[in-house]
Amino acid sequence: MPVPIEKRYEQMFAQLRFASEMKFKILAAWGAVYAALAAVFAWMQSSDMKPLSWIAPFLGFLVTILFWLADLRNQPALGAAKKAGQAIEEDQASEIPENQRYFHRLEKGVRFGVIVNILAIGMLVLLGIATVYLLGHRGELPK
Repeated sequence: MPVPIEKRYEQMFAQLRFASEMKFKILAAWGAVYAALAAVFAWMQSSDMKPLSWIAPFLGFLVTILFWLADLRNQPALGAAKKAGQAIEEDQASEIPENQRYFHRLEKGVRFGVIVNILAIGMLVLLGIATVYLLGHRGELPK
Protein backbone atom coordinates (compact mmCIF):
# COMPACT_ATOMS: atom_id res chain seq x y z
CA MET A 1 0.00 0.00 0.00
CA PRO A 2 1.71 3.22 -1.12
CA VAL A 3 1.86 6.17 1.24
CA PRO A 4 0.44 9.40 -0.26
CA ILE A 5 3.04 12.07 -0.95
CA GLU A 6 1.29 14.53 1.38
CA LYS A 7 1.60 12.06 4.26
CA ARG A 8 5.30 11.45 3.51
CA TYR A 9 5.95 15.21 3.43
CA GLU A 10 4.14 15.62 6.74
CA GLN A 11 6.19 12.79 8.24
CA MET A 12 9.46 14.42 7.14
CA PHE A 13 8.48 17.66 8.89
CA ALA A 14 7.71 15.64 12.03
CA GLN A 15 11.07 13.84 11.79
CA LEU A 16 12.93 17.13 11.26
CA ARG A 17 11.13 18.68 14.24
CA PHE A 18 11.95 15.67 16.45
CA ALA A 19 15.66 15.69 15.49
CA SER A 20 15.82 19.48 15.97
CA GLU A 21 14.23 19.22 19.41
CA MET A 22 16.77 16.55 20.36
CA LYS A 23 19.60 18.85 19.27
CA PHE A 24 18.11 21.68 21.34
CA LYS A 25 17.83 19.41 24.40
CA ILE A 26 21.44 18.29 23.98
CA LEU A 27 22.67 21.89 23.76
CA ALA A 28 20.48 23.01 26.69
CA ALA A 29 21.81 20.22 28.89
CA TRP A 30 25.36 21.02 27.77
CA GLY A 31 24.94 24.65 28.84
CA ALA A 32 23.30 23.67 32.14
CA VAL A 33 26.22 21.39 33.01
CA TYR A 34 28.70 24.19 32.18
CA ALA A 35 26.75 26.54 34.49
CA ALA A 36 26.79 23.98 37.29
CA LEU A 37 30.52 23.36 36.84
CA ALA A 38 31.15 27.11 36.91
CA ALA A 39 29.32 27.30 40.26
CA VAL A 40 31.35 24.37 41.59
CA PHE A 41 34.57 26.03 40.41
CA ALA A 42 33.64 29.33 42.08
CA TRP A 43 32.82 27.52 45.32
CA MET A 44 36.12 25.61 45.21
CA GLN A 45 38.07 28.83 44.64
CA SER A 46 36.38 30.52 47.61
CA SER A 47 37.02 27.67 50.03
CA ASP A 48 39.89 25.47 51.13
CA MET A 49 39.37 23.33 48.01
CA LYS A 50 41.61 25.43 45.71
CA PRO A 51 44.16 22.64 45.14
CA LEU A 52 41.33 20.44 43.81
CA SER A 53 39.73 23.11 41.63
CA TRP A 54 41.30 21.52 38.54
CA ILE A 55 38.54 18.90 38.79
CA ALA A 56 35.86 21.34 37.55
CA PRO A 57 37.49 22.15 34.18
CA PHE A 58 38.52 18.50 33.81
CA LEU A 59 34.90 17.42 34.25
CA GLY A 60 33.94 20.15 31.76
CA PHE A 61 36.43 18.62 29.31
CA LEU A 62 34.85 15.18 29.72
CA VAL A 63 31.32 16.56 29.49
CA THR A 64 32.24 18.42 26.31
CA ILE A 65 33.32 15.16 24.69
CA LEU A 66 30.14 13.42 25.86
CA PHE A 67 27.74 16.09 24.60
CA TRP A 68 29.70 16.57 21.37
CA LEU A 69 29.35 12.85 20.67
CA ALA A 70 25.62 13.06 21.46
CA ASP A 71 25.28 15.92 18.96
CA LEU A 72 27.28 14.03 16.33
CA ARG A 73 24.97 11.05 16.90
CA ASN A 74 21.93 13.28 16.23
CA GLN A 75 23.24 14.89 13.02
CA PRO A 76 22.44 11.96 10.67
CA ALA A 77 18.78 12.11 11.73
CA LEU A 78 18.62 15.78 10.76
CA GLY A 79 20.38 15.08 7.46
CA ALA A 80 18.10 12.15 6.61
CA ALA A 81 14.95 14.19 7.23
CA LYS A 82 16.30 17.08 5.12
CA LYS A 83 17.27 14.80 2.21
CA ALA A 84 13.96 12.94 2.23
CA GLY A 85 12.00 16.19 2.40
CA GLN A 86 14.05 17.63 -0.45
CA ALA A 87 13.43 14.52 -2.57
CA ILE A 88 9.69 14.80 -1.95
CA GLU A 89 9.76 18.47 -2.98
CA GLU A 90 11.64 17.64 -6.18
CA ASP A 91 9.19 14.87 -7.09
CA GLN A 92 6.90 16.07 -9.90
CA ALA A 93 3.91 14.46 -8.13
CA SER A 94 4.31 16.83 -5.18
CA GLU A 95 3.50 19.85 -7.34
CA ILE A 96 5.28 22.15 -4.88
CA PRO A 97 6.40 25.35 -6.61
CA GLU A 98 10.14 26.08 -6.47
CA ASN A 99 9.68 29.25 -4.39
CA GLN A 100 7.65 27.36 -1.73
CA ARG A 101 10.11 24.54 -1.10
CA TYR A 102 11.28 24.47 2.51
CA PHE A 103 13.77 21.61 2.68
CA HIS A 104 15.72 22.85 -0.31
CA ARG A 105 16.55 26.10 1.54
CA LEU A 106 17.89 24.31 4.62
CA GLU A 107 21.11 23.45 2.78
CA LYS A 108 22.11 27.10 2.34
CA GLY A 109 24.45 28.86 4.76
CA VAL A 110 26.63 27.42 7.49
CA ARG A 111 25.38 24.14 8.93
CA PHE A 112 24.61 24.30 12.64
CA GLY A 113 26.77 21.20 13.12
CA VAL A 114 29.81 23.20 12.01
CA ILE A 115 29.08 25.83 14.66
CA VAL A 116 28.73 23.13 17.33
CA ASN A 117 32.02 21.55 16.19
CA ILE A 118 33.83 24.90 16.51
CA LEU A 119 32.31 25.44 19.97
CA ALA A 120 33.29 21.94 21.13
CA ILE A 121 36.87 22.17 19.83
CA GLY A 122 37.30 25.63 21.37
CA MET A 123 35.96 24.47 24.72
CA LEU A 124 38.17 21.36 24.70
CA VAL A 125 41.22 23.54 24.14
CA LEU A 126 40.26 26.08 26.82
CA LEU A 127 39.20 23.50 29.40
CA GLY A 128 42.33 21.45 28.72
CA ILE A 129 44.55 24.47 29.25
CA ALA A 130 42.64 25.44 32.41
CA THR A 131 42.99 21.92 33.83
CA VAL A 132 46.74 21.78 33.18
CA TYR A 133 47.27 25.31 34.55
CA LEU A 134 45.31 24.66 37.74
CA LEU A 135 47.08 21.35 38.30
CA GLY A 136 50.49 23.01 37.88
CA HIS A 137 49.66 25.97 40.13
CA ARG A 138 47.80 24.06 42.87
CA GLY A 139 44.53 25.80 42.02
CA GLU A 140 45.87 29.35 42.33
CA LEU A 141 44.59 31.73 39.68
CA PRO A 142 46.94 34.38 38.26
CA LYS A 143 46.95 37.63 40.16
